[in-house]
Amino acid sequence: FLTYIGGVFMTESNPFKVLIAYRPFSPTLPPEQREIIATDETIQWVDDCLKAGGIESRLLYVAEDVEAQLKEHDPRDTVIFNYCDGYDDEPTGYDPVTQVFEQMRFAYTGADDRTLWHAQDKATMKRQLIEGGIPTPQHAIFDSTDVDGWDIFPALVKPSRLHASLGLSPNSVVFDREELKRRVGYILETWKQPALVEDFIEGPEFRVSVWGNGTLEVLPILRVTIKPRFFPDPRYTLVDFDTKWDESRVVYEVPARVGPVVQQRIEEAAIGAYRAVKMRDYGSMDIRLRDDQPYVIDPNQNADISEPSYVIRVARVAGYTDVDVLTRLVNLAAERRPHLKNRKKKQAAAIPA
Repeated sequence: FLTYIGGVFMTESNPFKVLIAYRPFSPTLPPEQREIIATDETIQWVDDCLKAGGIESRLLYVAEDVEAQLKEHDPRDTVIFNYCDGYDDEPTGYDPVTQVFEQMRFAYTGADDRTLWHAQDKATMKRQLIEGGIPTPQHAIFDSTDVDGWDIFPALVKPSRLHASLGLSPNSVVFDREELKRRVGYILETWKQPALVEDFIEGPEFRVSVWGNGTLEVLPILRVTIKPRFFPDPRYTLVDFDTKWDESRVVYEVPARVGPVVQQRIEEAAIGAYRAVKMRDYGSMDIRLRDDQPYVIDPNQNADISEPSYVIRVARVAGYTDVDVLTRLVNLAAERRPHLKNRKKKQAAAIPA
């Protein structure tokens, strides 16, 4: 049902409008200030790109009355661009806003509700990767400071249910059991959740973005390097919370200079992870390399889509415009509108076994 025209994927004879679902990080924002969010740089960028791609779009403020707002729209001619994790955009997990979308039969961009719920728990994602045969560092979950069973160092310690690199700092890399015990205790006390401990892969770090459904495309591989003044201590090769949000600390290389064999291994690991954790439309993987073996550190089923995001950066290198990326994502989601899904089911049923 997708046609590629002038760099943009469009649906055939199935017009639709897009609701850009967003939620500011502050849940205390008074109603009279909600319109201010419409001028937010990122949200406005999404809106501008969709309009430039010939798609009618408007904003959908995700609050407790989102169900009432959605009743004003028809799922058959509406697609939701999901730009929020939930009602409050809490970094500790997902509120069930995608569950509301599904209950009301709206197609929306990105991973489905079940996948996003599973993504809350890094231990669940680890299990999915292992079951899918995807290389990922050895790990263990600790809900107490009894860490005597762990003997792999250096080790990386992080909260098991946080996203966006929250809870990560240079102190997250530990080199002996005493440091490990202290860091696990910090996670338990500060973040009130179990700690995920894993073998720290000290090699180069990459961001690998994949998109599509069925046939997948790996976008150019991006390498993230901490600036030389932070070396040689291996803990400073970690892209922690501060580094992630302060680009003055890092150097990006895209496409990453890796040999063809290693590139193929990285791409295969990324595609395998995409399928193992059931990503949809698009997703990103944090991957580290040890002895030319890629390890998937962290899949991101709801990766950021903004002008400075990794996904947009690498898509530009691949020759896609920002308009191309955003219109393709909503067109992929548009194929899941209820009347089209029903049509596909009828067509499949009509094919003789």
